[in-house]
Amino acid sequence: MTEMFIYAVVEEDGGASPLDGGSLRGIDGVPLEAVSWQGLAAVVGPLDPQRWDEAPDLPGQREERLRGDQKRYQEVNLSLLEHGGGRGVVPLRFGLVAPDRDGVREVLGRICLQLKTVLKRLRGSVELVVQASWDLPRVLKEIRDEGAILGAASGANAPLDPVEVGRALFEAAEARKKRFTDAVHAALLPLARQCAEGPRRDDSTILNVSFLVEKEKETLFDDAVNALANEFEGSLSFRYMGPLPAYSFAAIELTQGNFGLVDGARKALELPERATPEEIRASYRRLMLEWHPDRNPDRPEAAARCKELIEANEILTAYSESLPPGTPACSFARSDVEETFVLKERLQG
Repeated sequence: MTEMFIYAVVEEDGGASPLDGGSLRGIDGVPLEAVSWQGLAAVVGPLDPQRWDEAPDLPGQREERLRGDQKRYQEVNLSLLEHGGGRGVVPLRFGLVAPDRDGVREVLGRICLQLKTVLKRLRGSVELVVQASWDLPRVLKEIRDEGAILGAASGANAPLDPVEVGRALFEAAEARKKRFTDAVHAALLPLARQCAEGPRRDDSTILNVSFLVEKEKETLFDDAVNALANEFEGSLSFRYMGPLPAYSFAAIELTQGNFGLVDGARKALELPERATPEEIRASYRRLMLEWHPDRNPDRPEAAARCKELIEANEILTAYSESLPPGTPACSFARSDVEETFVLKERLQG
């Protein structure tokens, strides 16, 4: 018995498929195929569901096999990005499986709106990762050698208080880190559509940020990173990775269906249970104007609220585009949302 391992979802645009020719292979070298649903294509391949079970006579085999399979999963998604002709690519969670092709279609149907919204956002863009690190002991020594930094840690003739010294060193190091990270963000954010902070491995890592960058701006972004490396040579070490599939910007909530997504977006835009596309746009513009950070400098939640509004507008735009042509208004009732996609699939099938 085998299941279908789902690597990613791509857009179907009527052109050549990245799977044409059968050259793309997945875990264990199996040929991959596309399972289509409403303009989406899931890239899948067969997988033994017991593959990652631990063999009792081979301790550690599971972990080794898992690492190898994760690497192949990443290679497949990178190939889809490189040979997809500008299509968006949404890598799905590693290990996501369906019992068969119909099960794959069921997954696509359940998260259709999320996929369409994210694919539209990612179209023509790649993920570029910038990491910066420093030699923390050397930084702390430099701060101590400055002397004046520690002036507040003692009186004129009193011995240094170790606690105050530690506090002053920490504050000075944090201030220096902020200057560095602010400079990196100022140079790179204007060239990116979005950014996402990643975890820092240890105290030497001061920055780990993924940027969503349009492919036509990739060269400009490369130049900006090189300029930063030259500017901070001797102070920071940079690591630059990409282009990659947009793992950091392709989060899909598998437990949230189309209705939950639409209903949350409707509430975020403060809409009734029925609204025309013009009313959706008007509410979006009104709320964005109300919550724009430039108009709310004393409200730290303003930026997060604007992000929520942008995502809600993307979702409702994708929903309205899924309705039959000529539909005068969008109904946000559960039965209407769910029937929209079921009916569309029946008509297309």
